[in-house]
Amino acid sequence: MKLSFSTLPCEGWTLDELVEACRRHGYTGIELKEDRNYAITIDSTESELREAAAKFENAGITVTNIGSRVRFTGDEQEGEQQTECKQRELRTNIDIAQQLSARGVRIMLGKGSSRPDRSALSRQRILRRIREACDYAASRQVEIWIETHSEYSTRKILRELLDEVDRPNCKVIYDILHAYEFHEKAIETITYLGADCVHVHVKDGKPDADPDKVEWHHTELGKGQLPITEAVKTLQSCNYRGYFSFEWEDKWRQELRDLALDKQDVLAAYVEFMRNLSGRGYR
Repeated sequence: MKLSFSTLPCEGWTLDELVEACRRHGYTGIELKEDRNYAITIDSTESELREAAAKFENAGITVTNIGSRVRFTGDEQEGEQQTECKQRELRTNIDIAQQLSARGVRIMLGKGSSRPDRSALSRQRILRRIREACDYAASRQVEIWIETHSEYSTRKILRELLDEVDRPNCKVIYDILHAYEFHEKAIETITYLGADCVHVHVKDGKPDADPDKVEWHHTELGKGQLPITEAVKTLQSCNYRGYFSFEWEDKWRQELRDLALDKQDVLAAYVEFMRNLSGRGYR
């Protein structure tokens, strides 16, 4: 079992601190969030990226992907200039991925709703942008990874999207919790996605007390109601060979900030949790 973590909670950390965290806790992969105040940004120079690549390589750490901030909404109110800015930002993220030997670049889709946008024009806008991104990424030997989130969380929507995009380098990050928010079990999602599932986000949570709310509350690992063991076993039985990447969303989730946990302790706890879950260590 290959373990990585998203640097989402590591705002302000240096490259050396990230490498040391991987070494200390036993991670062989790292998922780099691109944003201001993070170790890697679209403003990183070529020399800075070469230095980063060397540090990760020398430490035996794989950069799994670059977590870009780009979200394609398909919004008809979004101007061409704004959309082109997103495309330029995404192309820069793809270039960064190539320089760091990362397999993919994460993007988000939709408007953060629980209901899909049924507008044909919105869908065509999204499809066009994904295809453009995939074509540019292919020239850099990089993949575009769509994260399961909000209205793009379930198997049927994702499968139809992948088929319509029709690009071999368009893949999916399977966020276990987001699929379960829509009552979709791992066996259902994974069977539909198959080999197009190339990365997995692991976290824990529990449904809101209000049954009408889709979004779950996030918890410490093992303290929620997400069937992580079932999901991991399902993935392994389907010959999943990617990373199981820990995503601690205290940047966005007040309930996690309220726990006031030390981030090093949180990273260590994930490795222990997954090691105990597998019952046979990890690699």
